[in-house]
Amino acid sequence: MKKLGAELSKLIDTLEGDAARFMRIALNNEAYRASVRALWPADAARFILDNTNAFYIREDKAPRKGPDKDKPYVVCEVCSQDPMARSELDARRELLHLELRRRGLTCEEMRIIPARGGMRSRHPFREEQ
Repeated sequence: MKKLGAELSKLIDTLEGDAARFMRIALNNEAYRASVRALWPADAARFILDNTNAFYIREDKAPRKGPDKDKPYVVCEVCSQDPMARSELDARRELLHLELRRRGLTCEEMRIIPARGGMRSRHPFREEQ
């Protein structure tokens, strides 16, 4: 039996331009949402998601040293304006990283960063009450 994630990845690879990018972003966001819900109780997960301003998976272009310096270095970044949410995310950073990896998102490092400027008004995971 084929895995749904593998089939979706093949489908996304056949898409071109913005359609593939938007589909990949939607799948990444859904994996983040499901991972947070799997790790925290319902009320805490809602708090974390409500205070998450962005979730990115990107390649870090900063120069590196060592034998793997030419390989792409992919990082996950979670932006949050709330210090308590960032603290909770930081406390379970490795568990969240493992849960995301279990859901098919591979990255070398997970970063929790504060939201600044216009990023504070974005709430992609906030559910309407």
